[in-house]
Amino acid sequence: PDLDRPREPLEAYPLESLKFVGVIQRRTQSFAIIQVDSALYQVRVGNYVGQNFGVITKITETETTLKELVQDSAGDWVERSSTLLLQAQEGKK
Repeated sequence: PDLDRPREPLEAYPLESLKFVGVIQRRTQSFAIIQVDSALYQVRVGNYVGQNFGVITKITETETTLKELVQDSAGDWVERSSTLLLQAQEGKK
């Protein structure tokens, strides 16, 4: 992992606390809307999220895919794929 780069705001939160709530399409680029507590963040491919050096690799209408770097039991860094699924709106009928 690149420990010298500036940290992004969503790297302060564990992945489990992030909610993928929507997608914005601008020209050819997709932006995911991520909710943490009551705050909303707009992120795109290449942004970092979560506490395991997770970088967003793909955004679709239903999921945001990211690649995380975690240490295995031997202390080596290994890549792990994770996905944030679109959350259904609460109270929607």
